[in-house]
Amino acid sequence: MLKPQEMSSVIITGSKAMQEAVIRELHSMKIIHIVEHSKSGLADIGVPLENAAKLSEILVRIRALSAALGIKGDKTMLEAKSIPEIDSTAKKIAEELGIYTDELKKIDEFLSKSQASRRELEILKGISIPLESFASYRALAYFTGYIKSREIGSLKKELQKTTQKFMLFESADGGKAFIALFIDAKNKEDANGTLQKLNFSSVSFSSIQGQKGTAAKNLEKLEQESTRLLKRKGEIRKKIEKLAKEHRAFLAASDEFLGEQLEKAEAPLKFASTPSSFLIKGWIPSNDINKSIDRLNKAAKNRIFVHFEPAKKHDKVPVKLKNPAYAKPFEFFLDLYSIPSYREIDPTFFIFLTFPIFFGIMLGDMGYGVVSLAAFLLLRRKMPSTKNFFNILILASLVTVLFGLFFGEFFGYEFMHPVISREHEMFKLLYFSIAIGAIHVNIGLVLGFINELRSHGFMHAIYAKGSWIVLELGIALLALAYFRIILISPFIGAAFLGLSILMLLKGEGVKGLIELPSILTNIMSYARLMAIGLSSVILAVIVNEQAGEFFHKGGFFVLIGIIILVTGHAINIMLGLLGGFLHSLRLHYVEFFSKFFHGGAKKYLPFGSKE
Repeated sequence: MLKPQEMSSVIITGSKAMQEAVIRELHSMKIIHIVEHSKSGLADIGVPLENAAKLSEILVRIRALSAALGIKGDKTMLEAKSIPEIDSTAKKIAEELGIYTDELKKIDEFLSKSQASRRELEILKGISIPLESFASYRALAYFTGYIKSREIGSLKKELQKTTQKFMLFESADGGKAFIALFIDAKNKEDANGTLQKLNFSSVSFSSIQGQKGTAAKNLEKLEQESTRLLKRKGEIRKKIEKLAKEHRAFLAASDEFLGEQLEKAEAPLKFASTPSSFLIKGWIPSNDINKSIDRLNKAAKNRIFVHFEPAKKHDKVPVKLKNPAYAKPFEFFLDLYSIPSYREIDPTFFIFLTFPIFFGIMLGDMGYGVVSLAAFLLLRRKMPSTKNFFNILILASLVTVLFGLFFGEFFGYEFMHPVISREHEMFKLLYFSIAIGAIHVNIGLVLGFINELRSHGFMHAIYAKGSWIVLELGIALLALAYFRIILISPFIGAAFLGLSILMLLKGEGVKGLIELPSILTNIMSYARLMAIGLSSVILAVIVNEQAGEFFHKGGFFVLIGIIILVTGHAINIMLGLLGGFLHSLRLHYVEFFSKFFHGGAKKYLPFGSKE
């Protein structure tokens, strides 16, 4: 429980003829953590099996189809077919999907272009001019755009001064009018000058080139075609959904099957290799060594050589944590932070003991605990993939209920005589929090002593970790003597302080002296247990008082009071959950882990495992 699974290093070697059989057996056993070989003068890196490229190609196609069809997985797994059958079926699905997607692409392109045409036709629908009129002419020029409605008369007068050979079409909309002016090409420049004086804003119609008939008729046709295509688009979407439904299980099963086959085919990339032989280096849990060797020899017909030995002191061993079921969810925090090294104490059990306590002290309300417990039970059911995370929060919520009884609180009300009143006995709560901090930090120092004892021997453990305990003892004796709680000379405490400094200098060098104040700041950091809890209960009391004022007014104000109660406590619960989780985590990662934990190990990931 406090140390990881014992591991043994393994070397498997044999002729290339046995390589595939060994890979298959290792994959089915899911037992060996393979250490990747680096190219050297003695041995090169292995090459994938023959079918690796084909498998990769088919797997890419399967995953592309899954992505295109919106398939993320399927629990009702089918038994995968053979690789040729998978390839053939995937090609048929891709072909059918390709037809649908091509048609969708054309529809989207048309709808996109039609937006520009629609805008231009909307402008022109107010004037009854055939669209083919907007063509290129040798003897005729035309202008299209906007001027102010009140300037129409001025425009006609100015044009008549120059020529009578023009036609003006207009469509007024409030203070602005759209015009289409056709004029003799000889008078183009004069017309342009007149229009500019009247602040004419030109509009071009590039999207409707080649169309015939009036704008209104063309707009009607465009709307009809767009409606038809949108309907067709919906039909294609339904066909794609049907295609996804029909082949969901097949694609999911094929993805898993091909992934496993490709993993096996590419396994030699991790091996050492010569033209005639292969060598696999890795780690297997010591308890499974004999069983694994027997299976490998059987699969390879006793034509391989297997050597194994226990992990040595300086080996970089992958770590497989070994915790009981009740503590296992708390490995989640180590996955977030770092995996303990092979010879370190695994802190999972201690996190299991203390994280819910810290969380419970900070949230500390029976009503809040019941609400959060119900919410996390529901979320665990809705999101089974995050079960371990919610198991942590469920346990923390149960402990919150217990501390709610300890503090006598139910949604901010003291409904019973508390052991400690958070609202009225702040200093007692502060001393309680700091006492917990002192215990927690010293547990970390004891664990650090054990780690140092295992790694560097007894004397180094005394100097590096025992010195901190001596330092605390010296501070405690000085304080007790100063406040005359016990009748001893302050020089005794000072002697312990001096001794601890010498021990620190011996065990951790100058770094230890620099970190001297940290032991006190670490312990004082646990005052946040009081501070977060106090802020939560004060906010709850304020919410209750504000709601109470509205309840006393009666009538409609009762509803407002209920809204204040529900909203206020909901916000307070969310803040309490967030604060309780983050600050509990910080007390472990910073104050606790810094006393003993180094981490940095690789997690044990056996070949063939889906983890």
